[in-house]
Amino acid sequence: MTDAVLEETQSTTLTASQVSEFLISNPQFFQEYEYLLADLILPHSSGNATSLVERQAKVLRERNSELRNRLGDVIATARDNDNLFKLTKKLGLSVLEADSLEDTARVLHHSLRNDFKVDCANIILFDQPQITSTSLITQLSSEAAKNVLGKLVRFDRVTCSALRVNELQYLFPQYEKDEGSAAIIPLSHKQDLGLLVVGNFNPQHFSPDMETTFISYIGEVASRCISQHLINEQ
Repeated sequence: MTDAVLEETQSTTLTASQVSEFLISNPQFFQEYEYLLADLILPHSSGNATSLVERQAKVLRERNSELRNRLGDVIATARDNDNLFKLTKKLGLSVLEADSLEDTARVLHHSLRNDFKVDCANIILFDQPQITSTSLITQLSSEAAKNVLGKLVRFDRVTCSALRVNELQYLFPQYEKDEGSAAIIPLSHKQDLGLLVVGNFNPQHFSPDMETTFISYIGEVASRCISQHLINEQ
């Protein structure tokens, strides 16, 4: 920008919006008129005054700090996902190697409690009268379960929710707790088999908006293995 153009601009009354638009359109302006920077004073919240250069440096430091925090969050999330992937892979392979329904249930319980650190877990099979309920597997009527659990029983997706007392005690009868939450994972392969439920005694732990990719995969692998074991035991 020439001095003549600058003088013409200065002779015109400008609004703050016009000045703002001009500076945005001409980011090199202060490179050509660097001496102006020392004279620009901005009020500070502490009552002191800072030059534009100091304010810009402060803003850049704050932005860099924010970007570092965001990057840290991304790295932490990636690290968590990598760990979940390894644990899910380990569990999937162990389930595939199980040679019976009882062994499959034992593998699932052990991994969920020890690797994934859930407070409680249960395998619920629907309408399988040949199966005797144990500490690892619960055999229930699907109609009775739907009467108690209502919309929590779904076979198209994982349901994560806080639980009422009667729901908590129905899903995890071995625990006497008054509050909690659960991820209710459908077991379905060619037919609806039941539910794999994992719980936490914190009612906010399993929330409806949480990511369910890994637990959905666990349910899919478990469904196929349990289905095959049921066929074999018949």
